[in-house]
Amino acid sequence: MKKTLSIMMVACFALTVPALAAIQEGNGEVGFDYGNTDYDNNTGIDSSDSMSLRGGYFMTRMFEIEGQFVNADDSTNMIGTTVDTNMNLLMVNGVFNFHPREEIIPYVRVGLGRADLEVSSPIITADDSSMAYQFGGGTRFFFGKEKRAAFRIDLSWVNEDTFDQSSTHTTFAGGFSWRLGK
Repeated sequence: MKKTLSIMMVACFALTVPALAAIQEGNGEVGFDYGNTDYDNNTGIDSSDSMSLRGGYFMTRMFEIEGQFVNADDSTNMIGTTVDTNMNLLMVNGVFNFHPREEIIPYVRVGLGRADLEVSSPIITADDSSMAYQFGGGTRFFFGKEKRAAFRIDLSWVNEDTFDQSSTHTTFAGGFSWRLGK
């Protein structure tokens, strides 16, 4: 499912031609990431694939407001039975961009949002939601003649309090983003 979704998203973005690439006030950005989420040790779940969709608006050249949706799911064998886990995050992030070179834009990100976690087995299904906090960072590597598209690497930590326990999950992801502008 994620592979098909990834191929469809790449095709969709490849068919649209974003406007000017320069980061300036009023520009936008859309993108997606594919990565690996390592769950907190107290959850009993090792790791899972994750897919993230994001879109942002540059308030200034250095500060961006970003919306982000993340889905991570996993099937784990616990005590002889299969347990499926699905985590969805919906975040609003503040992104602080640094400009050491035109084609390399590192950033740090802090965010606030919601975590929805569902755990199901053949015996029982349970779900819970909580507020989530995020801290992370990464770098965009722009390419092409007009520097419209970028390869993005990202590392983030999300803290959430589902099922009456505080957990911190780490995600390492890579993806692409496209500039939208005036």
